[in-house]
Amino acid sequence: MDAEAEFKAGAAAKGGLLNPQAPWVETTVDTADGAKIHVRSYGPVDAQPVVLIHGFACRLEYWNPQINRFRDQYRVIAYDQRGLGRSTLGRAGVHPKVLGDDLAAVLDTTVSPERPAVLVGHSFGGITIMAWAEGHPEQVRTLAAATLLANTVAARFRATTGVMPFAGRYGAIRAPLLSLVMRARLSVPAGAPISRAVRAIAMSPQATLAQADFLRAMVTSVPTGIRNQWGEGLFKLDVLQGLEQLHVPCTVLVGEMDRLTPPEAGQAIEAVLRRRGVLHRYVELEKVGHCSNLQAAEAFDDEIIQLLELRRQGSNSED
Repeated sequence: MDAEAEFKAGAAAKGGLLNPQAPWVETTVDTADGAKIHVRSYGPVDAQPVVLIHGFACRLEYWNPQINRFRDQYRVIAYDQRGLGRSTLGRAGVHPKVLGDDLAAVLDTTVSPERPAVLVGHSFGGITIMAWAEGHPEQVRTLAAATLLANTVAARFRATTGVMPFAGRYGAIRAPLLSLVMRARLSVPAGAPISRAVRAIAMSPQATLAQADFLRAMVTSVPTGIRNQWGEGLFKLDVLQGLEQLHVPCTVLVGEMDRLTPPEAGQAIEAVLRRRGVLHRYVELEKVGHCSNLQAAEAFDDEIIQLLELRRQGSNSED
């Protein structure tokens, strides 16, 4: 796909999936290893910021429902993670620490201590937030108001994911087999059967085919080599230490029918945040799969609003 092209599935979509029909400010953030990160900011400049961080094989249009919902009232900031959408890969490849450093660079450019942001990370975007907190605790204190960690995992992805049978057991067999599958250089064709397969893996039977096809078009636009590098970023995953550095209210959101990062993965994150006294809410959405912000946008957005309200109330009490 042309790096400058708009996401075609979003341009042809309806409702919340439609590419935002609103002006934005475009920024390119240069990283230390040569990646160029494409950032778009929507809404009033002086409004409360919300930063949206997508996951594996996606791009900023993954957040179309949230951008369309919040762009008039808040400063909505979304970016293409490295190697995806309009962003370039850089020399350091794709690993949680690198993605955390990218987020730090984006926040340095778009957010100020006068208006700290609510950070929303889905899947690998949640991993990005945890890695960022571990590597940049000073930004947690100055640039973050709250976080939403959605459908994500902090450690042992290969042992916990439900895309293969016997999660949590037979690790000696599952781990290498899953690694082979994730490294396989397979093309992903378009078509309704593939969209149904995407719905089965990344959503749930209650998702619409339009939602599944939107995601299918996004994933198939990513070159196989880039998808493989992102997949390898999950090997030996451990960003648990980042949870120890999150000193702001945190919501953990899971999908009851999430096969990629099952509720147990979110519950492990919840337990750490609860122990530390920073858990705001633990939310499990019924009959919802991995891509909760697409499949259950209204419920997902309500959790963002709760965190925004916390920030507003805190600002008023400071006044």
